[in-house]
Amino acid sequence: MAFRDAPEAVFDDGAKRIAKLMHPDRFALTESKPDVLFFLSGGSEQLALEQVAPGHFYVLIGSQHDNAYASATEVKACLNMMKIPSVLLDEEEDETAAFLNNYFMAKHALENLKGKKVGLIGQVSEWLIASAVSSVLLKEKLGIELLEIPWNSLPHYSGCKASETFLRSFQEEKHFDLGETAKVSQLLTDTIEKYKLDAITVECFPMVNKDGVTACLPLARFNDTGFPAGCEGDLTAIAGMMLCKELTGIVPWIANINKVTSNACMFSHCTIASGLVSDLTVRTHFETGKGTAIEGNFKSNTITIFRFDNKLGKAFIAVAGISSRPRSATACRTQIEVKLTENEVQLLRQNPLGNHHLFFPGDCKELLQLACLLLGIEVLN
Repeated sequence: MAFRDAPEAVFDDGAKRIAKLMHPDRFALTESKPDVLFFLSGGSEQLALEQVAPGHFYVLIGSQHDNAYASATEVKACLNMMKIPSVLLDEEEDETAAFLNNYFMAKHALENLKGKKVGLIGQVSEWLIASAVSSVLLKEKLGIELLEIPWNSLPHYSGCKASETFLRSFQEEKHFDLGETAKVSQLLTDTIEKYKLDAITVECFPMVNKDGVTACLPLARFNDTGFPAGCEGDLTAIAGMMLCKELTGIVPWIANINKVTSNACMFSHCTIASGLVSDLTVRTHFETGKGTAIEGNFKSNTITIFRFDNKLGKAFIAVAGISSRPRSATACRTQIEVKLTENEVQLLRQNPLGNHHLFFPGDCKELLQLACLLLGIEVLN
């Protein structure tokens, strides 16, 4: 953006400066419907205003040269008054290039989500009273299509051939006969292929209560291969898992909150991807003592914690260090205790968005925050 009738040399110089902030493969110059407004001079305010529209998020970049930052500031103030979300960056600051890189990744991830199909096998478990998301909201907010697949519309798992691929994944297991679990894995694989699904979440307790077999290991294996697979029919969790996969390439672990103290919290669950843990052991499912589940030690010492609310309007995001890896007999098989700030503890105690939270290795807070910003989702703080 430059003053009216600015010479072509001004724009040529601007293009070179932009290329120093982002790889040329990650942006294109356009004169209509831009995502980023790069200010080159003062006098560009009205021209910038002609490029914006409600319902869109904008990145404004200014600099100390030729009143560019002054122009960007005036536009930022106007967008605030119009309630059009935006962020103002300084071209000369080191953080700007990092922000633009994350912005590209977040935009790319959100575009990839559009048209993805998630299958709800069974129903949302009855105890997840704060975790059901409507199909309309999933489509409108994230572009995800929900397919509801009742258990009675599927063949019984016992009629399936045991999945050889699944059995090879756990070939070192000697204490459990995984033949029946391998049939569950094949049933889920067949369902994924039949409905051309990009993710699943499974109401698993009807099967374990009726037949004494669990989906924990098959779901863990799907997650390990990069295919998001949630449990208990939790739609809020699977939406977050799908977003995290697109943003980071990693499918996060879904886990219960077991305890919150003044500066720490304990989480546990039975479906963690084997690649996220060391010292993997196959155990029985915690709540029922039947079937099989995964116990292991979360590898990374630093983790990112994430959760949506069921209106896809709020999100909890925190980066924490693992303080211990308990082996409590009164919680699900894989367990971690993490150190949290006083504010994060208060959020989980007094303003929780639900029980299940998502965990993946490393610090991805800024990337997740940016994705939420683009989606119009408030990050609690």
